[in-house]
Amino acid sequence: MPETRPLRPHDPEGVGGYRLTGLIGEGAQGTVYLGESESGRRVAVKILRADFGRDPRARTGFERELAAARRVAPFCTAPILAADAGTVPPYIVSEYIEGPSLRDLVFDRGVMTGAQLTGLAIGTATALAAIHEAGVVHRDFKPANVLLSAGGPRVIDFGIARALDSTSTTMTGAVGTPAYMAPEQVAGSSGGAPLDMFAWGCTIAFAANGRPPFGTDTVPAIMRRVLYEEPDLGALTGDLRDLVASCLAKDPAHRPTALQVLQRLLGADNESDLLTRGSSVATHTSSGSAPASPDETPGDAPSDAPGEALGEALAAPPSPPPAPPPPVAPPGGAWTPATFPPPAPSAAPRPHPAPGRRPGDRRLLISAAGVAATALVAAGITGAVLLRDGGPPGGGPTGGGRTAAATTPSAGDARQGCRYGPATGPARDVGTPPPQPPSLPSGATIETSLGTLEVRLDPAKAPCAVNSLAFLAGKNFFDGTRCHRLTSNTSLKILQCGDPTGTGTGGPGYTFASENTAGVRYARGTVAMANAGPDTNGSQFFIVYEDAPRLPPVYPVIGRVTSGMEVVDRVARAGTATGGDDGVPKQEITIADVRTS
Repeated sequence: MPETRPLRPHDPEGVGGYRLTGLIGEGAQGTVYLGESESGRRVAVKILRADFGRDPRARTGFERELAAARRVAPFCTAPILAADAGTVPPYIVSEYIEGPSLRDLVFDRGVMTGAQLTGLAIGTATALAAIHEAGVVHRDFKPANVLLSAGGPRVIDFGIARALDSTSTTMTGAVGTPAYMAPEQVAGSSGGAPLDMFAWGCTIAFAANGRPPFGTDTVPAIMRRVLYEEPDLGALTGDLRDLVASCLAKDPAHRPTALQVLQRLLGADNESDLLTRGSSVATHTSSGSAPASPDETPGDAPSDAPGEALGEALAAPPSPPPAPPPPVAPPGGAWTPATFPPPAPSAAPRPHPAPGRRPGDRRLLISAAGVAATALVAAGITGAVLLRDGGPPGGGPTGGGRTAAATTPSAGDARQGCRYGPATGPARDVGTPPPQPPSLPSGATIETSLGTLEVRLDPAKAPCAVNSLAFLAGKNFFDGTRCHRLTSNTSLKILQCGDPTGTGTGGPGYTFASENTAGVRYARGTVAMANAGPDTNGSQFFIVYEDAPRLPPVYPVIGRVTSGMEVVDRVARAGTATGGDDGVPKQEITIADVRTS
């Protein structure tokens, strides 16, 4: 975010429970402030220039658009934390990103080149892919809405332009910034995801040249060029130039999608896990996020320049893992805790050239092998720690210590039907889910006593687990249950919920097999099934509140929290009731309702 200024006499002191501490900037949509939550977390608060009180339909549309925007996965984006269209004026609260906008950085320091420009392209394409996957169109993607943080580029203000356009009190006509608007926007069409790809091409061209490809003079002149003339791509060369040019096609049907752009940028043969890989590469290139200063010539970057950072991320062997922490023991110590065996040494993976490319020619394409190096620590771990009473040694986040009586198909066989076998141990029997549901939800809302969590589910990779969650939610299985376990061990930081007995040993009257565990990584916000061993999944799940790279991939990942992680953070900060690093949370949190959609 730009540097903040002191609040002015007429500025509010707080909005929606957030204390305002400074002024970030003003624009056509509203005024942006730096704010703080009750816990001290910094946020960006946008007070909108809109009044929905006179138009209930506009307010409904606004709330619908914002609900979709809050489902966007946090890959290279600044997630929306809260919003209220019922206040006067309405406001939106999002994660605060420390760092300048792409617009300001290029104006202050100069254009981007080489790996730095490629890293920007990858990060922003990753963000747009995540936004589009949630069914949202940004509609105002431009350099001012790309912030360059220490963790890579982050896209802000997605899903807001159309929401604000639902009321005539904010703007009329086409939504967007003329120099980055697609021809269909200029012509007055609402358009879809392809208009964001047009804006992406304009933004990358701006980063490379210091000016947008259709000029910066009068609005009529810019619009005429957008509609009828070819773009000026200036210094862009090679594959990136070709990719940007394809995004600037006049016909939206001829533009690639964000996933296709990301696939080409990464040199991937398929679309598996592209968002995670794109986010990782963008983070690796962020160590030198500022362009070379004007007195530096291209190619003579200092030793910490992003080009070298990217090369090191792709070719250098991974750093040796830290010494393993002591295992976490459950309250009471009724079992013998497992220990971490030392990870096996492994050689650094070598990037493989993409088909049709010469070895050593990185250019635009980035090998996935370099990104995968970050997962080597988790791959070398074969032991874990129990997270509840009564489970067998050698497990991880457990979900009841029950033994499955039947084998469930893997995720790849789920189209043949999910099988749910009977469970042993404490159970609340509500029946079993249908083996072949007509449809599966893509999202879940978890209402708790401390706030709301929005979860983006992955029914394609964990259909039987998502089917089970939807079934239990429909039976009000989780209502009134308390999240019973908090672990703050140095290698494992999770909040575990979903046991109606509150002891960590209970669940439904069935179990099912594991899905979606191959190569998974448990990053912050991951939602995964807890179990007591292979194929013993039930109702218990855990939320990772800090990255857990040492947790072995044996717990099925069902989704990711896209909004509300501050609720989990609040519980984590309070610690356990006993003051240890594993036990019942001191800050009680109870699930009031779980809904899937």
